Amino acid sequence: MIPHLMIMALAALPAPAGDGVTIEKVKVNGSGCRPDTVAVALSADRTAFTVIYSDYLARAGAGGKTKDQRRTCGITVRLGVPGTMAYAITAVDHRGFAHLEAGASATLSARYHFTGAGAPAYTTHAFAAGLDDSWQVTEPAGSPAMFSPCGGSTVDIDTELRAQADRADAATSYITMDSTDGAVGETYRLTYRAC
Repeated sequence: MIPHLMIMALAALPAPAGDGVTIEKVKVNGSGCRPDTVAVALSADRTAFTVIYSDYLARAGAGGKTKDQRRTCGITVRLGVPGTMAYAITAVDHRGFAHLEAGASATLSARYHFTGAGAPAYTTHAFAAGLDDSWQVTEPAGSPAMFSPCGGSTVDIDTELRAQADRADAATSYITMDSTDGAVGETYRLTYRAC
């Protein structure tokens, strides 16, 4: 265990007021996202931050290449809080759209962790043929909650989208986590504690 990370279950504090919480996109890489296609923002009440993708899509079937079937995105964000506070992520909502023809399937794999704290296992969510709609998956955080160091930390967010068709010449199927309809790709819900 890294000493500066606190794993505790304590009463939550209200979010710091005003500019007490800041967020900054530090790094973006992967086959499914470029820096100019990812944005991050804090909610007005500072109880969540969002990741918005504008071009994150995996597809399979006619006209696609093998590399199009698997797309990844790695993002590092710096979330700052007052030096007397720490934060934890309590749940994550993933959202997107999928069009899966007969015989097709798709998966979303995701993980997040404080930089330098080791990498937890990916969680994977499967989507079956016939889906032609928006989707949402909510992941509760582990218990007890893992809090950042006092004053905040950087968070590494890694996701992967996969699409599979039952044959190369099948009609195109795809899964996306982009925000073409203005929806948010991911929401990370926050809680705070005193240091």
